[in-house]
Amino acid sequence: MGASDAGRREPSYRHFLVAGGLVVLDQASKLWVYWALRPTDTIIRVIPGCFQLRYAENPGIAFSLLDSGTPAMRLTLLVVAICAAVGVGLYLWWTPGDRRLLRWTLTCLLGGILGNAIDRVVHGAVIDFLDFHWGAWHFPTFNLADSCITVGAVMLALDTFSELWRPSRTET
Repeated sequence: MGASDAGRREPSYRHFLVAGGLVVLDQASKLWVYWALRPTDTIIRVIPGCFQLRYAENPGIAFSLLDSGTPAMRLTLLVVAICAAVGVGLYLWWTPGDRRLLRWTLTCLLGGILGNAIDRVVHGAVIDFLDFHWGAWHFPTFNLADSCITVGAVMLALDTFSELWRPSRTET
């Protein structure tokens, strides 16, 4: 095995531990929100007129799409989340060590996917609580797991575009 192959197939347990830490942070924040802000009419204004904490349940996906709340839809979304977590986890496991940005991307995605999947199992919906608004404009309420997924998606785009501009490994 050559020096360039040394880090190629070596799984990074550190990334799985970080993903687990993201899940713990997400679930701890949601547990606090569940006990402190439920029922849904309790609001903590952090920055009046801009940012508040409020309890919300989202049985759907991002921006409340597919939020019918039917048992079949809830099961479908849970199965999709589990498949996505397994896929991302396997991809992370086999990502070469020299692809640092991609590894951190997958770490964020895995933590976010698992955080929301746990909500679906425990509550039947995802708990959201970060609520940004400005005047009549209102951004959909979200949570830390959603933030991890969003950051992971942005990082995935950056990694993909940086790969397009990088010379191929066979050319170097």
